[in-house]
Amino acid sequence: MPRKFSIADKKKWLEKYERGKSEVSIAKESKCDSRTVKKGIEEARREQDAQIARAELLKHALLKHQDRLLEKLSGILSALTLPSKDWEPLSWYQDGDSIFNKDAITIASEQPHEVSEETQGSDGEPDTVQAMLEQHLKRDKVWKYLAQWQKAYDAHRSKRIALQLKVASLLQEETGCRMVDQNVDRKSSVIAPPFLYSYTTGPLFFKMTLRHAFGDHDTDNWQDRIVADVAGGYVKYGPGTILAEVPGEEKDCRQKLLDAFEKMKALPESGEVKSSLEDLKKTMPKARQAIDEILPLELITGRCKVCQRLGM
Repeated sequence: MPRKFSIADKKKWLEKYERGKSEVSIAKESKCDSRTVKKGIEEARREQDAQIARAELLKHALLKHQDRLLEKLSGILSALTLPSKDWEPLSWYQDGDSIFNKDAITIASEQPHEVSEETQGSDGEPDTVQAMLEQHLKRDKVWKYLAQWQKAYDAHRSKRIALQLKVASLLQEETGCRMVDQNVDRKSSVIAPPFLYSYTTGPLFFKMTLRHAFGDHDTDNWQDRIVADVAGGYVKYGPGTILAEVPGEEKDCRQKLLDAFEKMKALPESGEVKSSLEDLKKTMPKARQAIDEILPLELITGRCKVCQRLGM
């Protein structure tokens, strides 16, 4: 019965063969037929090639995995920015979270909340890359600082929402005109004036209220640009932006808009927007620094479930 040789024996044959020994001499040493040695060397080479291929595949998979983690962390860093001074969280149109649909403004969007461990993507589905990143950096200080930033960001957003709603309310209360985003309702019925256009009046007065809160000086005399167009029945901002359709009440509406702004300047909500923005500014440096300390390494340390599956 022919002798059986292990894969370890065949690997030794391959090593000897690659160092210059012939198949015949190896066969004599192993006391077997040279054809057995030849087949064994071929089998050992196939096994060696398979191991190299697996190693390359593993290397590629790990590099791709690391690239995704680094890209996610870079994206988080890019998102750590301050909102513009004129940022409006709510839409002035009747869509989504808007001033017209207060019920659509969820508690989560109005109130600050802690960063959840189960991170979701923009489509509402679990963000698997984020989850893997959290597993890799499970005890890293970066999450503490990001949670502080998120809490401050949510608080600031809620203050802006409160101010937007207050500005919209004051405009309607002071002028006695409701806000609309078009002069035709959803039943295709024409809306009779008087009314204010939400998408022009709202942003203008919200922006100017914020500028006053932030201490920006009125260098363009914007209030003087609000004019009563008696011939057309409008109150306009500049030559072409219609703020209100108020036939016969143009001058009165203009004055009421200016009176409303005087009340907006004293709103506590505007001061809260300013102070919450300062709080947000304070949380940014530590969060950015924590990420900046990781990215230059070009390696996310630790392990996740993917790493475990790859045998790391």
